[in-house]
Amino acid sequence: MPNSFMTGLLKWLRWGCDGVESYSLQRKIFHVNVAALIAILSMAFFAVFNALTGNPALIRSNLLQIPFYFIVLVVPWLNRHGQAGMARWVLSLSITTAVSTNIWIANGSWLDLHFYFLLFALVGVVFFPIRQWASIVFLFVLNASLFIYCEYVGVKPDPTLFLLGENMTTMFRSAFVSTSLFTLLFITWLGEYVANRNERELEELSGMDMLTHLPNRRRMEQRLAETIAVSERTGQRGAVLFLDLDNFKPLNDEHGHAAGDLLLQEVAQRISGCIRKMDMAARFGGDEFVIMLSELGQEQEGARQRAAQVAEKIRIALAEPYLLDISSAGGDRESVKHRCSASIGVEMFVGGAMSEADILKRADAAMYQSKEHGRNKISFHEEKRHVWDNPELPTVV
Repeated sequence: MPNSFMTGLLKWLRWGCDGVESYSLQRKIFHVNVAALIAILSMAFFAVFNALTGNPALIRSNLLQIPFYFIVLVVPWLNRHGQAGMARWVLSLSITTAVSTNIWIANGSWLDLHFYFLLFALVGVVFFPIRQWASIVFLFVLNASLFIYCEYVGVKPDPTLFLLGENMTTMFRSAFVSTSLFTLLFITWLGEYVANRNERELEELSGMDMLTHLPNRRRMEQRLAETIAVSERTGQRGAVLFLDLDNFKPLNDEHGHAAGDLLLQEVAQRISGCIRKMDMAARFGGDEFVIMLSELGQEQEGARQRAAQVAEKIRIALAEPYLLDISSAGGDRESVKHRCSASIGVEMFVGGAMSEADILKRADAAMYQSKEHGRNKISFHEEKRHVWDNPELPTVV
């Protein structure tokens, strides 16, 4: 029950966010919905508090707030229906009007309710995009003026408020001042939290291939550079497998890109099922994939054998038939059976003797050797022996 309530509440707070591409505007809409919820809860809290005192002025204050409950509840509905600009103005003006009405008709400035005007003067920056600076300045000037007037000129309260007593009066003043400051701090913190979360999501998306949900070339190159640095410290060898599908284009030509996309997604799943969690598979674009294997051991032949075993496991997995469920031109579903092997090139590395760009180039060259030798094969990049292959060799080869 609590989980379903929280899920429903979060869904309600995100009303209007789903149809907006800009993370900045999503954050503004979310803040407005949160502020609407806080306004309703604050009014309800003080309504109960006022009723318990039995004071006629405070009870009249409760009655004055009733219309504003309904007005504030409209705000998330406006956001949900694409009226984010209207929602901002409705919320901003309704809460200012609600407090002003309360001060001039019942409470006056005696209970320090006007400290909420300081909060309202500042939250315009949270509600409105910075390009709408005129709206932000207007709300700041309006609310700051109301605060200054109440603080230095003053508004007379209803005489029955003096019946509350000193302790109750102090309690009300403390509650109004502290809740206004707490709300300001909470909304500021919430803004930072949502902004940081959006930044993390953007960072993840910038390193992800959206079709296969594998890391993309940029992320692979970063991870490879990190692995090379670790290898230089530990002496652990690694390998890069450069993979290209052998029979991908005919599927695209005959059944369209939708079928090709399904195949690429299946390929990504099969590759991921063949490697360890510490390893990484990435899509470089088109039908090219790169797999990085780390911590294969410090001994050269053993590391090479382990890389060959993983490459063979991937080659066998990808050579199995693919059964693709695609839509025909008439809208009907049909199953297409397709065979698509892979040519794989492997380059071993240890330490920082080669850059990540050089390692990828050599793995790519080895992949083309597999293509030239009949496809559906594995080739290691072979070149003259290097000093990093055997620490006992002299530094000049």
